[in-house]
Amino acid sequence: MRLFAIGDTHLPSSRKKDMDRFGWTGHPKPLGDAWDALVTPDDVIIVAGDISWATRATEVLDDLAWLDARPGKKVLLRGNHDFWWGDSTAKLKKLFEPYRSFVGFLQNSAVEVGPYVIAGSRLWTAPEAPPMPGGELGDEAQKPDYIERESNRLSLSIKDAKDKEARRSGPTVRVCAVHFPPMYVNGLETAFSRVLEAWQPTLCVYGHLHGPGIGAGFQGEHGGVRYVLASCDAAGFKPVLLHEG
Repeated sequence: MRLFAIGDTHLPSSRKKDMDRFGWTGHPKPLGDAWDALVTPDDVIIVAGDISWATRATEVLDDLAWLDARPGKKVLLRGNHDFWWGDSTAKLKKLFEPYRSFVGFLQNSAVEVGPYVIAGSRLWTAPEAPPMPGGELGDEAQKPDYIERESNRLSLSIKDAKDKEARRSGPTVRVCAVHFPPMYVNGLETAFSRVLEAWQPTLCVYGHLHGPGIGAGFQGEHGGVRYVLASCDAAGFKPVLLHEG
């Protein structure tokens, strides 16, 4: 079993919102072709937010079916553009139930699959962020209340991960999956990096950054955690291999 990730699939939804204006020609076919070639049904793949342009659950069904048709066991989390993703865990479970390859989602909770225990949350733009591009695929304005809320959600998810770990008998690989970068290229600690590094996951994968903003995210090791950017264009429109179990 291997662990992959891909963020920011930005699937068109029933609104038919394409990515051509961002230079993502023919999207999502190149991504689908690479996914089908790389990932096997026994692998796990984290879909790290900004899944669809849908604004409500009725608009996202074809995109969820597209994901389900790809190989691998999927773990989903919310991005800043996933307006269809509600706050009700019960409603999300019902929405995802028909898609048999979806093994879980992060909503104040963790997911356990094979050797992996995966925790995380959406996060938000941290005060330590350097100047970054704006626009539709750019960064979001800083909001202190969002920072506090997402820190709490990340802590709740990690608590659930610890509870799951305590019940395990086999080896565990801890993974943190978020949408916004928890740390930036300037290497400054953030409220998010402090919370996740205290848990000591093997790695943290994130997305959100595109085009000229790709270089703003921290990649490499910090505090014993390996940080990996897996947004679709940063990853070359193919899933990123994170770990081989």
